Amino acid sequence: MSKLAILFPGQGAQYVGMGLDFPNHKDVLNHVKVLTNLDIEAVITTGENLNETRFTQLSVLTASRLAFDALLSLKPKFEGMTGFSLGEYSGLYASNVLSFDKAIKLVYQRALAMHEATLETKGFMAAVLGLDAQTIENGLKQVQSGVVVCANYNSPVQTVISGELTAFSETEMTLKNLGAKRVIQLAVSGAFHSPLMKQAALKFEQALSEVDLASPSYPLYLNTTAQVANINTLKSEMVKQIYQSVRFQQTIEQMIKDGFTHFLEIGPGQVLGPLVKKINPNVESFSFGKYVELDNLKGWLTIHGFIQ
Repeated sequence: MSKLAILFPGQGAQYVGMGLDFPNHKDVLNHVKVLTNLDIEAVITTGENLNETRFTQLSVLTASRLAFDALLSLKPKFEGMTGFSLGEYSGLYASNVLSFDKAIKLVYQRALAMHEATLETKGFMAAVLGLDAQTIENGLKQVQSGVVVCANYNSPVQTVISGELTAFSETEMTLKNLGAKRVIQLAVSGAFHSPLMKQAALKFEQALSEVDLASPSYPLYLNTTAQVANINTLKSEMVKQIYQSVRFQQTIEQMIKDGFTHFLEIGPGQVLGPLVKKINPNVESFSFGKYVELDNLKGWLTIHGFIQ
């Protein structure tokens, strides 16, 4: 029996103009401006500051919300969801754990805390290609010049590492000696999903303590556990998510074990759908992030039996 899951992208999926073709984008972006006093529409339109964490996170969340609203207009039948890093907040909104206002305010605080942490610590992130995660983990234990950890488990052949900039050269040499094809330093401002973000997590924990969470309306699989969220422990997992690994591969594998056969990426970029196919080529995936693609999305949902 077919079973559909929604995927929400994270930081790195952003691009200039994302979400601006959706009919309701003006109202939503104006509302975000009222909540944060930031002109996200100008950021998305011009691209200026779009790659700066405090603007990126709000922009991606808003673009994902616009795409999700369009999806709901088709009355689709989906039974679970997950998000990649920041994308988990789109999932918290889509599963009704957070209202959009609460999601925006929390992501704003999360982004500010992470931005401040990048100014206080010098970190890096890098994609490691052609080496399995266990070998990478073993290699990182050998690194002496700084803390480096696996930040994102993306697929069987791609893992992202994160850590202190002082350790990059030694890490690159160590992993290449173990057989890595490439170690590609990413254009990000800090070592996200690593111990260098613990201070940011503590700041965010204070903001989170003032917010009430509702029980999810749909199963929401978490980055930290690769399991369905439990409302009783959700806040602590949201705090940990800032400095712990994103277990995307493990999450998709668990969702497939739980019967999910089709994965629909909602929001900017086309990153997660292809990753799903690398994790398991036997499942179906589709990516939707532009209003012009709505008819194609409707066709895909209809063909696979996901229109109610």
